[in-house]
Amino acid sequence: MNEKEKNVQSIPMGQKAYYSKTISEADVTLFAGITGDSQPLSTNAEFAAATSAGRCAVQSELLASYTWPVSTEIASPGAVTIDQELTFYKPVYVGDTITVVGEVTRKVLEKKYVYVRTTVYNQNDEMVADGYVRELMQVH
Repeated sequence: MNEKEKNVQSIPMGQKAYYSKTISEADVTLFAGITGDSQPLSTNAEFAAATSAGRCAVQSELLASYTWPVSTEIASPGAVTIDQELTFYKPVYVGDTITVVGEVTRKVLEKKYVYVRTTVYNQNDEMVADGYVRELMQVH
């Protein structure tokens, strides 16, 4: 099957995809510039040092953006994201390596939905975030 033929029926339950990334200071800075999210806990080392975190933590939405490669690998082309839910359990810091595991956990054939659970782990194999992405398949 070629990529153009992906549809809700052709995506198997339990299919997995993986994405890993070591987060750099440049990632945090560029994300702040693009989005306007210049939260000092993420962008100001002096401010962050005075908090309970003790150092700059990666913006939550930057971490959330790293879940897209797995849902894209599973459902695209031919998918539109309907919604995403992600709960953050532990902070992630510059220099951490995260691994996102995406897994198809549910399909609603009549609505053409594919649900991809997205779980994010740090380099110590600790779960730092967990949630799902719901994709609407555009191909019949």
